[in-house]
Amino acid sequence: NHSPSSSWTRRVWKARELGTARARGTRALMADKEDDKYEAEDFSKYLPESAKKDQPAQKWQFYQPEQSSRVNQCFQRIKNGAMLGGALGGSFGFLYGTYAAIAYRHILYIPISVVQAGFGFGLFLACGMVIRCDDQLPNRRLTNFPTDHVD
Repeated sequence: NHSPSSSWTRRVWKARELGTARARGTRALMADKEDDKYEAEDFSKYLPESAKKDQPAQKWQFYQPEQSSRVNQCFQRIKNGAMLGGALGGSFGFLYGTYAAIAYRHILYIPISVVQAGFGFGLFLACGMVIRCDDQLPNRRLTNFPTDHVD
């Protein structure tokens, strides 16, 4: 099919001389830039007019959350406690459900135990976080020793 004078054959021999082992059968890798019609094509005609103009660089604006109120902090703690408890309880529920499904030969024990244990443990951890929301000072000292004494 390919005569010795065709450009494809010249490119194959050129690639073999350079030592590329993948030269056989891969025409796209062997295309020279002057023979490549995609290299000569002007693809800017497919762009919209707004993309052809010089545009300023995008300014990165980092999200700076405002100082959240005590209610928002408390809600975030409750939410995080519920999520942590749900994940931990769900994993223990999966372990117990797998044991029960094998022992009693009933596969529906797995999702039931995952949901029950996840909900129960998540509820208890969320309630525990409500108790922690009553803290007035975040860095409360547990001792009553005077702080002016330095060793």
